Amino acid sequence: MTDKLRHIHDPLDLHFRLGVFHASLAQTPDQMAAVHKLRSVRFRNASAAGDMDRFDPLCHHLMICTPPERDPICVARFRILAGKDEISSSYSGQFYDLTALARSGQRLVEVGRICIDEQHAQDVDVARALLAALTRITSDCAADMLIGCASFSGADPQAHGDALRYLFGRHMGPATLRPSKHKGLRHITSADGQEANQADMRHVPALLRLYLGMGGWVSDHAVCDHELDTVHVFTAVEVKAIPPARLRTLQALAQDDDAAPRPES
Repeated sequence: MTDKLRHIHDPLDLHFRLGVFHASLAQTPDQMAAVHKLRSVRFRNASAAGDMDRFDPLCHHLMICTPPERDPICVARFRILAGKDEISSSYSGQFYDLTALARSGQRLVEVGRICIDEQHAQDVDVARALLAALTRITSDCAADMLIGCASFSGADPQAHGDALRYLFGRHMGPATLRPSKHKGLRHITSADGQEANQADMRHVPALLRLYLGMGGWVSDHAVCDHELDTVHVFTAVEVKAIPPARLRTLQALAQDDDAAPRPES
């Protein structure tokens, strides 16, 4: 992955400061161990099995830390998808038929495994740092779109009915790009006939609300992931759809800071 990116801008150089936070990419075994530790705690209840999967070696791993602390308080992984084969074999491609998106010829950055330490889960500045970093990565990789699976905690779709009805009623993506249903999976749609209610927005996860605020859209169906005990919807943010003022603000936050201390390994 690294060689494919160097002709644009090597994202391994990513490092910037936002207040007390520092964003960079994991590059050492110790840093990767810290990434997986946080993921295990948030996604697997610190189970011995951990949270590594076959996609990890294909991805870069973002860390947001609070120096001088070395361990991250927020992590995410991302992968550049530059062709039809990579798109169809992506993490999202396991759950959604991305044929229409692959045919579009757009350059994609798939983002996933986003998690924030419990003590900072409600810290708006951490979320802003994350969005700024993803904006910087998207720009450096000359990507047209961010994609991923936005998750609701708990694999019971009825518990998320109001939020899903709101998403499918107000933020469904264009038919020319949004994914089709993947064969062999259970799909959740909003076929109850009720009109989407703005009040249902409060049931949408905070990170997904931020994506929607950047012009993001979702698929016309959701999928249950019993392994992670979630329900998720395919989510995309087209760079051209991001409000210009919002884009400028995030880009300004993610400027290189040569004075920013890099996390030690």
